Amino acid sequence: MKGWLGFEESGVDVEDEVNLDEYLDGIGLHNGELLDEDKYTYIKSITANSPEIFQEVEREVKKGNIVLLDTENLSQTNRIALKKLIGDLKKLEESVNGDMGRISEAKILIVPTEFRILKRRV
Repeated sequence: MKGWLGFEESGVDVEDEVNLDEYLDGIGLHNGELLDEDKYTYIKSITANSPEIFQEVEREVKKGNIVLLDTENLSQTNRIALKKLIGDLKKLEESVNGDMGRISEAKILIVPTEFRILKRRV
């Protein structure tokens, strides 16, 4: 039976079989070579600890990457800064013809030009 990350479960705890640190250290490698950051579209998780995080989000979206922004820390410490950040993100969304959507209480998904977020109300 396949277990976590596709490894065979053999009655031994999967944690004992997989060295997570080694796996995560090699995550930027593909077949022994560093991934070319300009060749791929990435989904980047960014934590909003301050309003200055906007520049990082803007850079990633303009490179064509998808950003999953965690706003929980900023919403707990500085709601005014969070409101300004969301306003700036809306302007960015319009300027790059991208899309933006709230996927949870504290997470916002920002996508570049080629993507759209299907928004449904339940």
